Amino acid sequence: MNYEVIRLSWSKRRKIDPPREINHIELIDFQKIPNHFCQLKVEFKDGTTETYLSRVTFNEIKSQWIVDGMHVAIRILD
Repeated sequence: MNYEVIRLSWSKRRKIDPPREINHIELIDFQKIPNHFCQLKVEFKDGTTETYLSRVTFNEIKSQWIVDGMHVAIRILD
């Protein structure tokens, strides 16, 4: 599955942290159903791995699927 990482900016709410580089992303139980919840497993280049409960959304205007885990969000390109 091809994806594009969406860079999130929380600078209005908290101190700006340097972005962590992502090595690999795995979607667990992903389905193209609006408001479906799945797991977004992210492996960072520093060797750490985190799993986020993520919501699947569909942008009808752009016809794009997005998986948003609050800390990391991706746009599905397939």
